[in-house]
Amino acid sequence: MGKIISICNQKGGVGKTTTCVNLSAAFGVLEKKVLIIDTDPQANASISFGFGADQLNNPALQYMDFSSVIKNNIIKTKAPNVYLFPFFEDLNFFEKPSVVSKFQNALHKIKHPYDYILIDCVPFFKAKNLEILATSDAVLIPVQCDYYALEGLHKFLNTVRFVQKKMNRDLQIEGFLLTMYDKRLNFSNKVVDYVRSHFKTLVFNTLIERNSKITQAPSFGQSVIEFDATCIGAQCYLQLASEILEKNKDLEFDEENFLNTEIETTFNTKKFSRVTSEENQGDVLYDKILDGFKDSYESTSFSFFNNFDDLIDLRKKTVENIMGPCYKDHSGNTWVYKINKLNPFKKKYLHVHFDNKKVTHYTKKWFSS
Repeated sequence: MGKIISICNQKGGVGKTTTCVNLSAAFGVLEKKVLIIDTDPQANASISFGFGADQLNNPALQYMDFSSVIKNNIIKTKAPNVYLFPFFEDLNFFEKPSVVSKFQNALHKIKHPYDYILIDCVPFFKAKNLEILATSDAVLIPVQCDYYALEGLHKFLNTVRFVQKKMNRDLQIEGFLLTMYDKRLNFSNKVVDYVRSHFKTLVFNTLIERNSKITQAPSFGQSVIEFDATCIGAQCYLQLASEILEKNKDLEFDEENFLNTEIETTFNTKKFSRVTSEENQGDVLYDKILDGFKDSYESTSFSFFNNFDDLIDLRKKTVENIMGPCYKDHSGNTWVYKINKLNPFKKKYLHVHFDNKKVTHYTKKWFSS
């Protein structure tokens, strides 16, 4: 199968590395062969298996074919069926745009012996995350059951949309994973209800509960499953692995419940609080990075139709690829797009009507300001 799943979220501390390590161990127990690629300079995924950031024996290897470099530096971990490509301080896959294709080619060359390749991503606005998403088949998004974890989620989802439209049309959302859940806390339950009400079937049924064994295991260089297979944390990740395996029996993407970013900025009828000055600085750099990638990956294939009759009988995913995100009601059977945006005094809207996820007809309406 060789499915590449990046575990990514713009916010730090939501359980990306913890999920990468323990999900891979759970896959291994379920007799799936897994490769972890650690792209974080903190090398926490490597440390969790008893290794640290490494250095290449010969730095000149970074100028060779990356698939050979990866193959020759993969480590067999103590966890059954789990292999690790640790973070290398002197090996930069993402130094310049031309390296992106090398990274993609390398992973596609080496992925076939593995059932899953999990990529542990860095948080915040790093450009390498865009390149990793461009290489991945799917992205798994951990969401901590906490108020602050919801902040910035809409911005990351916009990034996913951008990658899907400009860099990797086949990128899917593997699912939203709710982490650090504490059933004793009323607010944790509200976060679960909020995420599930808005993202529906894209949210995993499995909840990763708070468990001291999960936080203790990395200090022993083990996953929580190796550390204590009977604890609640281990059982949660085994259940998650089983859910993903069951889901991947049918790889058809659920278009009906795709992202609806218009409702992501409120929770409990309150606006999200302002981010810190440090995070604002990061957002400025993050936006500059996105602007740079827009220039590199701009495609003419997503321009509007000259004749909207061509939309008839197209599926929702195809319409989204061509028209972009709609203005209103993305999850329903009528999508609304603003057209002739350059005229501020006369607004024109295109209503695209669906039945059974296919376009049946469209209507155009004019409104004068």
